Amino acid sequence: MPYSIETDHPDCSGWAVTKNDDGALMGCHETEEDANAQLTALNIAETEDYQRQVVLIYGPPCAGKSELAQQMAERGDLILDRDAIHSSLSNLSMHDHDPAVTAAVEASWNALLRYVPDHNGSVYIVTGAPTRNQRRELEHLTTSLRLVYADRDTCKARAKDVRPPSWDNYIDEWHDLYEPELHDRSDSMNIERRTATEGVELREEGDTLTAVGYAAVFEQTSQNLGGFVERVAPGAFRKTLQEADVRALFNHEADHLLGRKSSGTLRMMEDDKGLRYEVDLPNTTLGRDVGELLRRGDITGSSFGFRTIGDEWIETDDGYPLRRLTEVALRDVGPVTFPAYTQSEASLRSLAESRDLDLDALVQAAEADELRTILQDEPEEADIEPSSPHSTGIPRSSFIR
Repeated sequence: MPYSIETDHPDCSGWAVTKNDDGALMGCHETEEDANAQLTALNIAETEDYQRQVVLIYGPPCAGKSELAQQMAERGDLILDRDAIHSSLSNLSMHDHDPAVTAAVEASWNALLRYVPDHNGSVYIVTGAPTRNQRRELEHLTTSLRLVYADRDTCKARAKDVRPPSWDNYIDEWHDLYEPELHDRSDSMNIERRTATEGVELREEGDTLTAVGYAAVFEQTSQNLGGFVERVAPGAFRKTLQEADVRALFNHEADHLLGRKSSGTLRMMEDDKGLRYEVDLPNTTLGRDVGELLRRGDITGSSFGFRTIGDEWIETDDGYPLRRLTEVALRDVGPVTFPAYTQSEASLRSLAESRDLDLDALVQAAEADELRTILQDEPEEADIEPSSPHSTGIPRSSFIR
């Protein structure tokens, strides 16, 4: 249940009703009976508002499936992830697979799948499932599908330094077998990453080590991203800071967790400069290592991972294509070893949708630094209707002079 009764709350002399996830005080009562009445009413209301879902999250290795499941899950939900099961049973890292425990992993996986219909909370099933038949085998359990996609080269680049060499084979096998659903392209995760080079510093108070920095700086023009530049608008993080349970990660790796908003170890705010964050480093090998690297000045940059909610495509004063992020959904923030501000296919997706252009052609043009040329070849129109949530409705003639 999301609410509890306490008898020793510092702000109540009697019985206190509190919310489990954040400890918020919901009411004080002179009798236990009155407290139970409020507890029952709150739990009934929570149940009525709650929409249970069973989501099949599938995609290639290293695409970010587990991270999406962790973002979506709330207290009381289940995440079924073979890698996590393997790690729990073998005491190895999530991605170090030992064939000796494969049978035990599969038995546990199948038992958990049988339990899914009996669980009252939402369930997130994380699996590769490259073929339609594999996804159909789980169709009787699920309410929706979510593809988390990254192309073959991107997956291999992500796996290179953090996964065993055998993962190259897993990545090739998935892409060779992949059969897309009709909606796959529009339902992909599209995680992007951006960095700030304002510096990140270490603060020490007693035994607590805190990394402090800016993950983004407002209205700072990026380097050339391959035919366009980018800026972050003030207020782009306002809504996500209120809603998202953001993680602090080192180098964007889910296995390198430094802190979390819901636990209070990660604190973020928008100020006049940008997105500021503070993370209390954990007393773990990773936390101590990151603290030492910050102390020595070996780590100097920060970054944030996000999905685009709103953006606009305009141009700089000299007519260069400019993407301006107006609203994002934060996934993570934190220090990074190699700050890199690079474009991805996801950066160009909203432009393709809002201008009704071919995405593959835009990606190729961006890679050749010829994006402005392909945009200048568009016929001008006096007015256009926004064709997607990311479209600004700006006339094309105002974008390309």
